[in-house]
Amino acid sequence: MLHCGLRLSEVVNLKPGNINLTKGKLRVESGKGKKDRDLAIPDYLNDLLDTWRNIRPKSNYFFSTLKGRKLSDRYIQQMVKRYALKAGITKKISPHILRHTYATEYYRQTKDIETLRRILGHSNISTTTIYITLANIDVENSMKAFKGFL
Repeated sequence: MLHCGLRLSEVVNLKPGNINLTKGKLRVESGKGKKDRDLAIPDYLNDLLDTWRNIRPKSNYFFSTLKGRKLSDRYIQQMVKRYALKAGITKKISPHILRHTYATEYYRQTKDIETLRRILGHSNISTTTIYITLANIDVENSMKAFKGFL
């Protein structure tokens, strides 16, 4: 979720055939708005995903329960909160906040709003522009910290 900007529903519905580690691609099918899209899998995730692929239970879902059943949204939400606490993160955290974090950081580094729109699966650029505002908070804070010329 964090490293590809995926929605919660996209993670729970991810099929084994949607991940091609050889090509480093992830196919998100029928996400919100029924728009399929292909995303690049960051290189550092390949080994983790490959390890999971080799030990995961037989299932129609890439991420599943130990019995191969589809994970519930609530389970993922609780898992994200549990791991955040374990990592010492005290801020409010949720799967959607992970998506916001990805989008904001992507925009901070690239300033490419159109590609971000496609990565996130937004049909309208205005939905994506919130990340410009979030990323510009850094600029505001830096300007406030600047002492000027003495």
